Parts: sequence; structure tokens; C-alpha cells
Amino acid sequence: MDGGIQALLVDDDPAFTDLTATYLERVSDSITTHTETTPADAMSYVRNADRIDCVVSDYNMPRLNGLELFEEIRDLDPDVPFILFTGRGSEEIASEAISAGVTDYLQKDSGQEQYEVLANRIENVVAQYRAEREAAETNQQLAQVIDRISDAFFSVDRDWTIDFINEQAAEYTGADPADLVGTDLRSVLPEERAADFHEVYERAFETQEPETFQAESALRAGTWIEERVFPAEDGLSVYFRDVTDRVEMETEVARTNQKITALHDVATEVSTCSTAAEIFDFTIEAAEEVLEFDLCAIDKVEDGCLVPKSVSQGLVSDGIYREMPVQTEDNLGAETYRTGESARVDDLQAAGYLPAESDYRSGISVPVGTHGVFQAVSSDVAGFTARDLELAELLLSHIAVALNRLVTERELRAERDRFATLFENIPHAVGRGRYENGEPVVDEVNPTFERVFGVDGDEIVGSNPDDVVAPPDPAVEPEAVTEQVRTEEAIDGREVRREAADGVRDFLLHTVTLDAHDEEVFAIYTDISEQKQRERELERQNERLEDFASVLSHDLENPLNVACGHLELVTENCTCGNPEYGPLFDALDRMDSLIEDVLRLARNGSRAADPEVVDVADVVNRAWQTARTDGCELVLDGELATLEVDPGRFRETLENLFSNAAEHVTGGVTVRVGSLGDGGGFYVEDDGPGIPETERDVVFERGYTTSEDGTGFGLAIVDTIAAVQGWEVRVTDAEHAPSGARFEILGVGRDRVEVFR
Repeated sequence: MDGGIQALLVDDDPAFTDLTATYLERVSDSITTHTETTPADAMSYVRNADRIDCVVSDYNMPRLNGLELFEEIRDLDPDVPFILFTGRGSEEIASEAISAGVTDYLQKDSGQEQYEVLANRIENVVAQYRAEREAAETNQQLAQVIDRISDAFFSVDRDWTIDFINEQAAEYTGADPADLVGTDLRSVLPEERAADFHEVYERAFETQEPETFQAESALRAGTWIEERVFPAEDGLSVYFRDVTDRVEMETEVARTNQKITALHDVATEVSTCSTAAEIFDFTIEAAEEVLEFDLCAIDKVEDGCLVPKSVSQGLVSDGIYREMPVQTEDNLGAETYRTGESARVDDLQAAGYLPAESDYRSGISVPVGTHGVFQAVSSDVAGFTARDLELAELLLSHIAVALNRLVTERELRAERDRFATLFENIPHAVGRGRYENGEPVVDEVNPTFERVFGVDGDEIVGSNPDDVVAPPDPAVEPEAVTEQVRTEEAIDGREVRREAADGVRDFLLHTVTLDAHDEEVFAIYTDISEQKQRERELERQNERLEDFASVLSHDLENPLNVACGHLELVTENCTCGNPEYGPLFDALDRMDSLIEDVLRLARNGSRAADPEVVDVADVVNRAWQTARTDGCELVLDGELATLEVDPGRFRETLENLFSNAAEHVTGGVTVRVGSLGDGGGFYVEDDGPGIPETERDVVFERGYTTSEDGTGFGLAIVDTIAAVQGWEVRVTDAEHAPSGARFEILGVGRDRVEVFR
């Protein structure tokens, strides 16, 4: 039963009962109230309630007054305390209430103090009621004990004389119960051995309150007993029982809890270890002091073997394996590491294990993450309990975390060192900064940054980078870059102009934020000034080539077309058939070919168009149809993938290579086209006479040809297209014929993987 008081409040005024209940529960934490407004409902509640500790009732109520209600409740429960709480304060009512046996009488008042008085009265009458009931229960229990006692029991009078003792109690003295009756208890339990017992007995005599206590027996060392002492005016009744098993269990639980607490403290202590060796020594120390293991060791895996790193002082030098391969079948530690599961073995030899010492009969083995194994051994069979294993696992879980921390810290240091080395030696200008109140601030720059921008890194720390590297005009672009990065939008390869040590230069800017929640930003500047200068020169060159192409296409082709037209008129009107017109026609045809090739050469030197995905085999076939390849044969060698290229320049390259192969051989050649097999490359090969090694360096020069009909511009056009597209052209011997030339074009687009034919 809990210590709270269940109080029933009865009054025909609901507002008053609610107010009384509120105040009672406010002034006393122990009182819980239930209210009824009629005697009939109150009686119904009393009949059905599990427990009522006190009834507080008004006097004047319909049908039944307070005293009549008291009489009916007494019929149901003759002992429950009843307080008459009435507004009528006549002596007659008070006298009648007391005569009827009402527990207490209290007159209602208008102040709040009356509720404190009422709460105090309730607590007092309930305390007295409970004490009387407990005494009655005690007397009943004593009667039952005397009739049917199974525990040890004795009683003494006021003079400490034993007037009753059963056999169970007498066994503790070694004497016959009949011989002990009439003996002074203090002679049986001398003060020097039973001081605690004497103190409890004397207190029970003085207070007349029951006592319960637990202590080690004064007559049987190592035996714990629990005593209950019941005082009466004429003496004490005492019964006790052996609770040694329970005490030992409680002691073991307490020790276990202490060990668990200590092991959690280990997690804090081991975090201060800075090396694995310190952690290993700390593990053995904790196992000895906290877990009380006498013989234990911790092994680390090195090159596939378990190698001892720290052992107990009690382990002799030949009592441990110097190293043990983790694949060993009859070793408990090796098995633990392989399976990653803890083990407790009551008899190592019976279980088929070979311990380092034959005296080691039992043991436990616990994996330490992936780092190694912890083991403890005992010379006793079943020397470890399941709780020992659980506590060892708890210890080693903290140790594994500490070792993982060292590995992580080591990796982080190595990563930090590599990053620092990269930061210091990267050939690009790099600055590290952050945002402070929305403004960028420099924290660090690398040596390349200092050299490129002509600044001292220590002096610009804390400065706004725009004040350091932004060109004087315009200043808007750096601010836009800063705002973009501040709003967490990374910059990937933006072309910017910045104030360098030798003036304004062009850079490619990248920004990197290492952590989405970190405001630290890295800005990487790659100097592209020379590239931009080349691009500007190329633009000017392209403009000149366009002008040149315009001259070719207009100022030369038009007069040539006029000359060809007049010559055709002359030959048509001439009936003499002058043979000298033939060379004139040949000269004009050659001039037309030269103008066409030079025009193509000029226009192919301009900037490349945007690439497209093309089917290589399809482009090869169309180029073959438009090239001058009469009498020649085309062979597609193997599967040709798709490529991402400028289709016009790609086709023109093939046309020139095909024409070059055809015009140097009389009677036709076989031209073979295939993939180089490494992605982004192909070859064009013929079985003609080939190109001598001494001439391979000059075949791409303009005007070079070995054919009487050639212009010398075909391979020059190939070389020009390759240069503009970023390709590489190589000349070598044919691989599929005894002789012939092989042109290999590398770096052509990106292989799209899909195979068409």
C-alpha cells in the first residue's frame, strides 16, 4: 500500500466540496480526494471503493445527517476514520458526535486556515488508524507464526529473558530450545558481537514501533539474516530468515553496477591516450583493476598474425604465444578474430583448443573491432561467468572506439599534410577565405598567389580579396563574383581579369566550398593570359584569312572564269584545231585547282564549329563518294564507333586523305579506314608506294607534292584542320600491306561507345 491518503468528502453543497478538495490537495501532497453530494452516493462509493482511508462529512444533509451516515458507514467498515466537518457549532452536536464514536469533530470557518487544520486532522487520524491496523495485523501474524512458524523465531520479555524460541532459531546457537528459554538474550548474543542487534531491540522497546533490518549473523560468520522486530508493552517478538543468497546477489549486482560505471569512465580516460601502445596498456590495467582479471592479454593483427601488445604481469614469458596466424584452427584467439564473435569457454582443452600454458583451463576471448583480440584466462574450470564476458565486451567496445579514433586522426593528419603540400605547391594561385558580416575576408594564400599577384600573404590576411586583386576598372565584375559565391553558388571556370604583379591578366576562376555548412571558400586562379593572347591573335589571323578567302573567291576566280569562257568561245569558233590550246586549258584547270585548294586552306584555318555526334562509317562513305578516287577501293576495317566532332571538317579531312592516296598511284589503290582502338582516333591507310621517312616531316608543308597533277595543298589542309580541331596527325608505314602510307589521327572527339558496324 502506498503512503497516500484516499479521503471521501461528503457535503450536499457541490461548490463547497470542490473547494475543500482543491485546498486539501493543495496544502497536502499525500491527500487525494473523492467528493459526493448525497449520503446515498457516499454509501455506494464506500461499498465499491478499493480503499478509503478517511471520511469527512457535513452534518446537515437531506434524508441522512452526518451522524446517521457515520452509523451506516460503521456497519460497512467499523475502523475507518470519520471526521464531522459541520457549520453548526453547538455543544450538543459535538457531544453527540463524540459519544457516537466519530473520530474527530471540526467546525467550518470562512478562512483558508480551516483547510490546513482539516488536512492536519486527516493526516493524524489516518496515521493512528494505520498504526492500529498494522498492530492488529502484526498480532495476527504473530499468532500465525506461533501456530505455524517456518522461519526462526523467538520472543523476550522486558528484562531480555527469552520466553519462547523455536528450533530454527535455536540452531544458530547450537543449543536445545528448551535450554534457552529463561536465558538472558544478552548472554546468547554478547554485546561485542551483536551491537547492531542490541541497538535495534532497544529502539523497538523505546519507540514501540516495529523494526526491520538486515545484518550479518552474530553467531554464523558469512551468513546474512533479515530480522523483523515487533514490540509490545511486555516484550519483543523477533523472527528472522537466512538471506545470504539474496545479499550475495545484491552485492554482485552492486559490484556489477560499479564496474559498469567504472567502464563508462574508461571511455573518457582512454580518449586521452595518444598512441596505440598507451591504449593497449590502459586496456590491461582496466581489465585487472575494474574487471578483476588476473591473467589477460591484448593482441594486435600484424601481417596476418596476432601479436601480443600488452599482457598482465602474472603471465609468464612462455605463457603467451609470440605470434599466432589468424588462420590457426585450434586457437581461441585466432577463431575469435576470424568470426568477429566473443567466446567464453569453461574448459579449453575439452573444447579442443591448445592454450599457451596447460594450466590455463578456461578463458574468454573478445574481438577488438578489426584491430585484434583481447583474452583472459584462468587456472580454474568455468573460471568466468557470462557477466564477466559482458563486462569485457563493454570494455573492449570503448577500446575499439579509441583505436578507431587514432586511425581516423592519423588519416586526417595525412590528408591534412597532403592538402597542405598541394596548397603550397600547386602551380595555380589559390586563396582561402570566408565571409564575415557578408564581406569576403582572406585567411591564407599560397606562394603562387603571392608571386602572381605580387603580395605578401601575411599582410593581406583579413583583407577583402577584391581590394587586393580586382583591376581598377571595371570593379563591378569582382563584386558580382563575390555575391555569387556568398549565396553558395560555386563558380566553375569563369574567365575573369585581375590585377597581377605585372599588370592586368586573364584568369580562369574556380571556387570550392569544402563543407555545405562551412563558410570557408577556396578561390583558384589559373593564368590563361597566353591562351587568351593566342586566341586574340587567332581571331586577327582568321579575319585576315577571311579577307584572303574573299580575294581568292572574287578577285581571282572571276578573271579565271572570264578567261576560261573566252577560251571556250575561241575553240568553239575555231575550225583549225590548233594544238596549242591544249596546254592553255591545262594551265587554266591547274589555276582553278590551286585557287580552290588555297581557298579551302584559308577557310579551314578558322575556328572550329560546335561538335556533333556522327556515325563514322557513314561520313567515311560519303567522303569517299565525293573525293577523286576513281579506280580505287575502300575497305572499312572492323567496327567504327560514333564520334563527337565538327562533321564538315571531319569529312574534309577524309576527302583530302583519300584524294592524296589516289593521286600518287597509277591504276588505283586500296584505302583502308579503321579505329585505333583507344577511343577518339582512327587511321587511313593505303597500299601505295608509301612515304619515305626522310620526307615525312615535310609532307604537310604547303605546295609539297610528288604528283604532276597535285597542288601540294591536300595534306596541308589536313594538317591545318587538325591544328584547329586539336587533333594530332602522324605518318607511318602501312600495317596491312607490304608498302603504303598510314595516316593516324588522334584525339578526334569522344568515343560514344555505341557501335554501328
